[in-house]
Amino acid sequence: MKAIKNMLVVAGLGVLGLTAMWLTRGDAPPAAARETAAPLPPASPVQASAAPPAAQARPAALPQPPELLAAPEEIPGEEGEHGEFTTNTDLMKQKIFKTEPKLAQFDYFREHVLLDSNGRKDYQALLADRAMYEQTRQSLLHPESAKDSMPANVKRLMQVDYLREALAWKENPERKPLLSEVERIILEDSFGPDMAPDVKRSLAATKFELFELLYRQDPERALALAESARGTRLEKLMEYIATRAQGIVAKEKEMSLQAQRARTP
Repeated sequence: MKAIKNMLVVAGLGVLGLTAMWLTRGDAPPAAARETAAPLPPASPVQASAAPPAAQARPAALPQPPELLAAPEEIPGEEGEHGEFTTNTDLMKQKIFKTEPKLAQFDYFREHVLLDSNGRKDYQALLADRAMYEQTRQSLLHPESAKDSMPANVKRLMQVDYLREALAWKENPERKPLLSEVERIILEDSFGPDMAPDVKRSLAATKFELFELLYRQDPERALALAESARGTRLEKLMEYIATRAQGIVAKEKEMSLQAQRARTP
């Protein structure tokens, strides 16, 4: 199921990036985005539990995954021995961790599934760290580099994973402020006029990933959040994000049911 979800999400990032670029110029979205984005339905318990007809329709052919998701063959300037860091991603993480010790700690906990009682306690403290929430929000909304890069994208994906794990912990004592930070990331318009197209694409992808996460946990709250963007510069982008998130969840349910029927004698 995770593979199915990843396939559907990755396929939509190209169109999502184009939509973000058009919206932040104040124009209408490109045809591909207009065709997939139906008007946003009002948030209600009934609509939250079932995707609208437009979301349930079979998605049209989608563009190839964006280049930023493809691992480079090599990292320029990297020579010599690297100890335990052997893959391209490991080398990029090594650089990131020099300035992001809490991300290094998060990566360690994710790699070590079987934690002792002290390890679990430390991991939970990290997932409930309000300062980390604020730092993550600032970093995701205001990228340091004017250009997108593989290290920047690896860092972004790790930060999104951190927020995902913090929300997935149902007993998180800081869950309420965490939800507020996630909603602020989704709704805040930090698209700058001089921002490079690939940076806009990454920012739009972050908003989509976090909205989908929120929609899976609380559909009604997520749709209400998208509705609150009406009348702003992000209105069309949020309509597209909400429609696509509902479509992905509906498609996953359909494929899961098909798999169950196929296993039934």
